[in-house]
Amino acid sequence: MIQKVLELKSISKKRGKLRVLKDISFSISKGEICGFVGKNGAGKTTLIKIITGMLFPDEGEIIIGGKSLETEREEALQNVGAIVETPEFYGYMTGRQNLNYIASMLENVTKDKIEDVIKYSKLGVKIDKKVKTYSLGMKQRLGLAQALMGEISLLILDEPTNGLDPIGVVELKKTIKILAEEKGVCVFISSHILSEIESICTKVIFINEGKIVGTCSNLKQNLEEKFIEMMGENDE
Repeated sequence: MIQKVLELKSISKKRGKLRVLKDISFSISKGEICGFVGKNGAGKTTLIKIITGMLFPDEGEIIIGGKSLETEREEALQNVGAIVETPEFYGYMTGRQNLNYIASMLENVTKDKIEDVIKYSKLGVKIDKKVKTYSLGMKQRLGLAQALMGEISLLILDEPTNGLDPIGVVELKKTIKILAEEKGVCVFISSHILSEIESICTKVIFINEGKIVGTCSNLKQNLEEKFIEMMGENDE
């Protein structure tokens, strides 16, 4: 039986009088890598903030791991890791100190677990440098380590390659595939860079002007053509 990890039911959100999300419904299952694609301003980050509990929807329901985000908030979010926009850390502390501090606020995070996520970060000796010296790409790497700190079943990444160099992009993709294929983690990736999505995802959801305008599970077809088709259909 396919295990749904994330399920959205008719999510809508207004900002003032503007309806920025309109009746969003979809689900993602264990081990899936789902791309969330749309133009800048399409509503991607707003929806991710709602899924991670940073914003509240005006309508609809979100189920994470079988738990309602509205009525079982703590249980729903306890196995979720996320990077939303630019990760924030204490600049006067080192990367390692930041991770140790975060671990102190979580349950059952061992020293071995911290070392594992440090390996995932690929920061090397820079993990012991102060975060205020980090580039954007280095902060993204540390953000991934933070997101992997708990025993997660859902990993949410909002424009995760922002600031990464080409080697960093390749390493991130490898990490995501390992998490999905070997640990069964469900990964939800927001991006407007089609080539990054195409090479890693098992399915793609397209959003335009706050609405889901299509999905694609056959990524052997040209994703760029599919994107243009989806955006065009919504504009008519």
